[in-house]
Amino acid sequence: MPWTKLKNIILMILVLTNLCLLAFVLGQMFQTSRQEGQAREEAISYLRDRGVQVDEGLIPKSVDLLPQVVERDLAGEERGAAALLGGPVQVEARGGEVYRCFNGSGSIQFHSDGSFSAQLEASAFPLGEDRAAGALALLERLGIQGELLEEEGEALTFRQFWDGVPLFDQQVTLICQGEGAAILSGRRLAGPPAVDTSRRTITIATGLIGFLNGVGALGDVCNQVDGVEPGYSSAASLSGPMTLTPVWRVRTDTGAYQLDLVTGQVSRVS
Repeated sequence: MPWTKLKNIILMILVLTNLCLLAFVLGQMFQTSRQEGQAREEAISYLRDRGVQVDEGLIPKSVDLLPQVVERDLAGEERGAAALLGGPVQVEARGGEVYRCFNGSGSIQFHSDGSFSAQLEASAFPLGEDRAAGALALLERLGIQGELLEEEGEALTFRQFWDGVPLFDQQVTLICQGEGAAILSGRRLAGPPAVDTSRRTITIATGLIGFLNGVGALGDVCNQVDGVEPGYSSAASLSGPMTLTPVWRVRTDTGAYQLDLVTGQVSRVS
Protein backbone atom coordinates (compact mmCIF):
# COMPACT_ATOMS: atom_id res chain seq x y z
CA MET A 1 0.00 0.00 0.00
CA PRO A 2 1.43 3.41 -0.95
CA TRP A 3 2.57 5.52 1.99
CA THR A 4 0.32 8.46 1.07
CA LYS A 5 -2.80 6.27 1.20
CA LEU A 6 -1.68 4.70 4.49
CA LYS A 7 -1.05 8.16 5.93
CA ASN A 8 -4.56 9.30 4.95
CA ILE A 9 -6.08 6.24 6.64
CA ILE A 10 -4.12 6.96 9.83
CA LEU A 11 -5.29 10.59 9.78
CA MET A 12 -8.92 9.50 9.31
CA ILE A 13 -8.59 7.09 12.24
CA LEU A 14 -7.19 9.90 14.41
CA VAL A 15 -9.99 12.28 13.38
CA LEU A 16 -12.66 9.65 14.14
CA THR A 17 -11.03 8.92 17.51
CA ASN A 18 -11.04 12.61 18.42
CA LEU A 19 -14.67 12.95 17.36
CA CYS A 20 -15.62 9.97 19.53
CA LEU A 21 -13.76 11.47 22.49
CA LEU A 22 -15.47 14.84 21.93
CA ALA A 23 -18.89 13.19 21.77
CA PHE A 24 -18.12 11.33 25.01
CA VAL A 25 -17.03 14.51 26.82
CA LEU A 26 -20.05 16.47 25.58
CA GLY A 27 -22.33 13.64 26.66
CA GLN A 28 -20.80 13.64 30.14
CA MET A 29 -21.17 17.43 30.38
CA PHE A 30 -24.82 17.23 29.30
CA GLN A 31 -25.53 14.48 31.81
CA THR A 32 -23.83 16.42 34.62
CA SER A 33 -25.74 19.59 33.72
CA ARG A 34 -29.04 17.67 33.69
CA GLN A 35 -28.30 16.08 37.05
CA GLU A 36 -27.36 19.43 38.60
CA GLY A 37 -30.55 21.00 37.19
CA GLN A 38 -32.64 18.22 38.67
CA ALA A 39 -30.88 18.55 42.03
CA ARG A 40 -31.55 22.32 41.94
CA GLU A 41 -35.28 21.74 41.37
CA GLU A 42 -35.41 19.19 44.18
CA ALA A 43 -33.64 21.61 46.56
CA ILE A 44 -36.16 24.36 45.72
CA SER A 45 -38.98 21.89 46.45
CA TYR A 46 -37.24 21.00 49.71
CA LEU A 47 -37.36 24.66 50.80
CA ARG A 48 -41.01 24.99 49.78
CA ASP A 49 -41.94 21.84 51.70
CA ARG A 50 -40.47 23.48 54.80
CA GLY A 51 -42.49 26.64 54.46
CA VAL A 52 -40.06 28.85 52.51
CA GLN A 53 -41.63 30.29 49.37
CA VAL A 54 -39.11 30.47 46.51
CA ASP A 55 -39.63 31.82 43.00
CA GLU A 56 -37.52 29.48 40.89
CA GLY A 57 -36.62 32.39 38.59
CA LEU A 58 -34.73 34.09 41.45
CA ILE A 59 -32.31 31.19 41.92
CA PRO A 60 -29.24 31.16 39.64
CA LYS A 61 -28.98 28.07 37.45
CA SER A 62 -25.24 27.70 38.02
CA VAL A 63 -22.37 29.01 40.12
CA ASP A 64 -20.40 30.97 37.54
CA LEU A 65 -18.07 32.91 39.86
CA LEU A 66 -14.79 31.24 40.77
CA PRO A 67 -12.66 31.80 43.89
CA GLN A 68 -9.92 34.35 43.25
CA VAL A 69 -6.64 35.29 44.87
CA VAL A 70 -5.07 38.76 44.69
CA GLU A 71 -1.33 39.33 45.01
CA ARG A 72 -0.20 42.87 45.78
CA ASP A 73 1.03 44.86 42.77
CA LEU A 74 3.33 47.66 43.95
CA ALA A 75 4.04 48.92 40.44
CA GLY A 76 0.29 49.04 39.82
CA GLU A 77 -0.15 51.14 42.95
CA GLU A 78 2.34 53.70 41.66
CA ARG A 79 0.63 53.80 38.25
CA GLY A 80 -2.76 54.24 39.92
CA ALA A 81 -1.42 57.04 42.12
CA ALA A 82 0.04 58.84 39.09
CA ALA A 83 -3.28 58.50 37.22
CA LEU A 84 -5.25 59.77 40.22
CA LEU A 85 -2.93 62.68 40.98
CA GLY A 86 -2.50 63.63 37.34
CA GLY A 87 1.25 63.27 36.94
CA PRO A 88 4.44 61.49 38.05
CA VAL A 89 4.68 60.76 41.76
CA GLN A 90 7.37 60.22 44.32
CA VAL A 91 7.17 57.02 46.36
CA GLU A 92 8.03 56.91 50.04
CA ALA A 93 8.34 53.63 51.99
CA ARG A 94 6.92 54.21 55.46
CA GLY A 95 7.58 50.76 56.94
CA GLY A 96 5.21 47.91 57.61
CA GLU A 97 4.52 47.44 53.88
CA VAL A 98 3.02 50.95 53.74
CA TYR A 99 3.87 53.17 50.75
CA ARG A 100 2.99 56.83 50.21
CA CYS A 101 2.84 58.32 46.72
CA PHE A 102 2.67 62.08 46.32
CA ASN A 103 3.11 65.13 44.10
CA GLY A 104 1.91 68.73 44.14
CA SER A 105 -1.76 67.72 43.75
CA GLY A 106 -1.92 65.52 46.83
CA SER A 107 -0.88 62.18 48.25
CA ILE A 108 -2.18 58.64 48.59
CA GLN A 109 -1.04 55.96 51.02
CA PHE A 110 -1.39 52.24 50.27
CA HIS A 111 -1.41 49.35 52.77
CA SER A 112 -0.78 45.67 52.11
CA ASP A 113 -4.38 44.69 52.94
CA GLY A 114 -5.74 46.87 50.11
CA SER A 115 -6.77 49.79 52.32
CA PHE A 116 -5.77 53.28 51.20
CA SER A 117 -6.28 56.93 52.06
CA ALA A 118 -5.72 59.97 49.87
CA GLN A 119 -5.40 63.66 50.71
CA LEU A 120 -6.19 65.83 47.70
CA GLU A 121 -6.01 69.53 46.84
CA ALA A 122 -9.76 70.02 46.32
CA SER A 123 -9.27 72.81 43.80
CA ALA A 124 -7.36 70.39 41.54
CA PHE A 125 -10.16 67.79 41.58
CA PRO A 126 -13.46 69.47 40.65
CA LEU A 127 -16.38 67.03 40.55
CA GLY A 128 -18.77 69.06 38.39
CA GLU A 129 -22.52 69.51 38.76
CA ASP A 130 -23.15 65.76 39.19
CA ARG A 131 -20.91 64.99 42.16
CA ALA A 132 -21.57 61.25 42.04
CA ALA A 133 -20.61 60.99 38.36
CA GLY A 134 -17.51 63.10 38.95
CA ALA A 135 -16.52 60.98 41.93
CA LEU A 136 -16.93 57.74 39.92
CA ALA A 137 -14.73 59.17 37.17
CA LEU A 138 -12.11 59.98 39.81
CA LEU A 139 -12.27 56.44 41.21
CA GLU A 140 -11.82 55.00 37.73
CA ARG A 141 -8.49 56.83 37.50
CA LEU A 142 -7.47 54.69 40.49
CA GLY A 143 -8.74 51.55 38.75
CA ILE A 144 -11.93 51.28 40.83
CA GLN A 145 -15.37 50.56 39.36
CA GLY A 146 -18.31 51.29 41.60
CA GLU A 147 -21.83 52.46 42.28
CA LEU A 148 -23.14 55.07 44.68
CA LEU A 149 -24.52 53.58 47.90
CA GLU A 150 -25.11 56.71 49.95
CA GLU A 151 -24.72 60.46 49.75
CA GLU A 152 -24.90 62.31 53.05
CA GLY A 153 -23.75 65.89 53.31
CA GLU A 154 -20.23 66.14 51.94
CA ALA A 155 -19.63 62.35 52.06
CA LEU A 156 -20.30 59.94 49.19
CA THR A 157 -19.96 56.19 49.75
CA PHE A 158 -19.47 53.75 46.88
CA ARG A 159 -19.59 49.98 46.61
CA GLN A 160 -16.94 48.51 44.34
CA PHE A 161 -17.21 46.08 41.44
CA TRP A 162 -14.72 43.82 39.72
CA ASP A 163 -15.46 42.68 36.18
CA GLY A 164 -19.06 43.79 36.66
CA VAL A 165 -19.53 41.75 39.85
CA PRO A 166 -20.13 43.44 43.24
CA LEU A 167 -17.44 43.24 45.92
CA PHE A 168 -19.70 43.35 48.94
CA ASP A 169 -16.94 44.14 51.47
CA GLN A 170 -15.13 46.76 49.41
CA GLN A 171 -16.32 50.34 49.91
CA VAL A 172 -14.78 53.75 49.27
CA THR A 173 -15.79 57.05 50.88
CA LEU A 174 -15.12 60.40 49.21
CA ILE A 175 -15.27 63.64 51.20
CA CYS A 176 -15.94 66.82 49.28
CA GLN A 177 -14.64 70.29 50.07
CA GLY A 178 -16.50 72.96 48.19
CA GLU A 179 -16.89 71.70 44.62
CA GLY A 180 -13.88 69.38 44.70
CA ALA A 181 -12.72 66.07 46.17
CA ALA A 182 -10.58 66.40 49.30
CA ILE A 183 -10.32 62.94 50.89
CA LEU A 184 -10.59 59.38 49.56
CA SER A 185 -10.44 56.35 51.83
CA GLY A 186 -11.46 52.71 51.75
CA ARG A 187 -10.21 49.41 50.42
CA ARG A 188 -9.36 48.41 46.87
CA LEU A 189 -8.04 45.33 45.12
CA ALA A 190 -4.31 45.31 45.80
CA GLY A 191 -3.61 43.75 42.40
CA PRO A 192 -5.21 41.84 39.50
CA PRO A 193 -7.26 38.79 40.64
CA ALA A 194 -6.34 35.29 39.45
CA VAL A 195 -8.33 32.06 39.78
CA ASP A 196 -7.60 30.26 43.06
CA THR A 197 -7.35 26.59 42.05
CA SER A 198 -6.99 25.47 45.69
CA ARG A 199 -10.69 26.17 46.40
CA ARG A 200 -13.85 24.81 44.78
CA THR A 201 -17.43 26.06 44.87
CA ILE A 202 -20.41 24.03 46.10
CA THR A 203 -23.40 23.14 43.93
CA ILE A 204 -26.64 25.12 43.78
CA ALA A 205 -28.52 22.32 45.56
CA THR A 206 -25.95 22.13 48.36
CA GLY A 207 -26.06 25.91 48.71
CA LEU A 208 -29.85 26.09 48.97
CA ILE A 209 -30.11 23.36 51.60
CA GLY A 210 -27.11 24.82 53.44
CA PHE A 211 -28.80 28.22 53.39
CA LEU A 212 -31.95 26.88 55.05
CA ASN A 213 -29.95 24.97 57.66
CA GLY A 214 -27.68 27.96 58.25
CA VAL A 215 -30.58 30.33 58.87
CA GLY A 216 -31.99 27.83 61.37
CA ALA A 217 -28.61 27.50 63.09
CA LEU A 218 -28.63 31.28 63.62
CA GLY A 219 -31.95 30.93 65.41
CA ASP A 220 -33.82 32.76 62.62
CA VAL A 221 -36.88 31.84 60.57
CA CYS A 222 -37.76 33.03 57.08
CA ASN A 223 -40.86 32.33 55.03
CA GLN A 224 -39.89 33.73 51.65
CA VAL A 225 -36.82 34.37 49.50
CA ASP A 226 -37.19 37.79 47.87
CA GLY A 227 -33.92 37.98 45.93
CA VAL A 228 -30.49 36.46 45.33
CA GLU A 229 -27.48 38.55 44.25
CA PRO A 230 -24.20 36.80 43.37
CA GLY A 231 -20.97 38.59 44.21
CA TYR A 232 -17.69 38.33 46.09
CA SER A 233 -16.69 38.60 49.71
CA SER A 234 -13.11 39.74 50.23
CA ALA A 235 -10.70 38.83 53.00
CA ALA A 236 -7.41 40.68 53.42
CA SER A 237 -4.23 39.59 55.13
CA LEU A 238 -1.35 41.69 56.41
CA SER A 239 1.17 39.03 55.43
CA GLY A 240 -0.42 37.20 52.48
CA PRO A 241 -2.65 37.66 49.45
CA MET A 242 -6.22 38.91 49.47
CA THR A 243 -8.91 36.34 48.66
CA LEU A 244 -12.20 36.79 46.84
CA THR A 245 -14.86 34.21 47.70
CA PRO A 246 -18.05 33.76 45.63
CA VAL A 247 -21.15 34.43 47.77
CA TRP A 248 -24.87 34.99 47.46
CA ARG A 249 -26.57 37.89 49.17
CA VAL A 250 -30.01 36.43 49.91
CA ARG A 251 -32.88 38.79 50.79
CA THR A 252 -35.77 37.25 52.72
CA ASP A 253 -38.94 38.52 54.36
CA THR A 254 -37.18 38.63 57.74
CA GLY A 255 -33.70 39.88 56.84
CA ALA A 256 -30.68 39.52 54.58
CA TYR A 257 -28.04 36.78 54.68
CA GLN A 258 -24.77 35.92 53.00
CA LEU A 259 -24.14 32.38 51.77
CA ASP A 260 -20.48 31.42 51.25
CA LEU A 261 -20.36 29.35 48.05
CA VAL A 262 -17.12 27.62 49.07
CA THR A 263 -17.76 26.64 52.69
CA GLY A 264 -21.56 26.84 52.71
CA GLN A 265 -21.46 29.06 55.81
CA VAL A 266 -24.39 31.46 56.36
CA SER A 267 -24.12 34.83 58.13
CA ARG A 268 -26.43 37.76 58.72
CA VAL A 269 -26.03 40.95 56.68
CA SER A 270 -26.80 44.26 58.34
